[in-house]
Amino acid sequence: MVKNDDYFDVRNEPWMNEGAFKADPSERKAPPAAGGDDELITRQNSVEYEPALTGKLEQPYIGDWIQEQRQRCSFVGNLGVTLLAALIGGPFAVVGAFMAGRQTSVAILYTVLFAPVIEELLKQSGMIYLLEKKPYRLFSAMQFLFAAFISALIFAGIENLMYIHLYTAGEELDNPADYALFRWTVCTGVHVMCSIVASLGLIWLWKRQQADGRVIDLAGAYPFFATAMVLHGLYNLTVSVWNPSF
Repeated sequence: MVKNDDYFDVRNEPWMNEGAFKADPSERKAPPAAGGDDELITRQNSVEYEPALTGKLEQPYIGDWIQEQRQRCSFVGNLGVTLLAALIGGPFAVVGAFMAGRQTSVAILYTVLFAPVIEELLKQSGMIYLLEKKPYRLFSAMQFLFAAFISALIFAGIENLMYIHLYTAGEELDNPADYALFRWTVCTGVHVMCSIVASLGLIWLWKRQQADGRVIDLAGAYPFFATAMVLHGLYNLTVSVWNPSF
């Protein structure tokens, strides 16, 4: 067995000894270097993609990696992943609806200022994940619009059921049918509209990535998300002043 001190001694460098280099036998049993579970991070850290080899000075460049991975993905698989992203985004945002449903002064403040931020971000969470971690699954801007529409419908549906059957169950409404109609039309429409506006920011990032092949920076989507959040907050403020039950 070679002692560690001898093994790392500079005098044992291969070029200073005759014959071929003799590796430590224990290296044959050593596990492979961990690359991590994140395939994008592993790819970015690979020496094969150093600027000197890729010719791309602006790092990190992943355009070729996206194209390589995209060829291995099926159209049906990409649609399935998009649907899954939409189905995940809606329920995540329900947490905000649950907290906002408590009619107190603190809840009203939460409804106007914080709920729009949380809900609009979470409704896009599935597509944000795909855009950041698996961009090769994205081939059309329609995927973002589809996911935004579905996640908004799921969220609005759950929220409407909670308001109609839970939050206002013990209240005497002047017209329960009109209340339910308002929630299933106006409230649902607002959620879909705001979700579509936020998704435009992700589409802008995706198109830019298609052009330059670089990793996205979510900061570029902030103006679109901020617009959706402001619209959502203004709507919540209006209905809270007009009728807290809504």
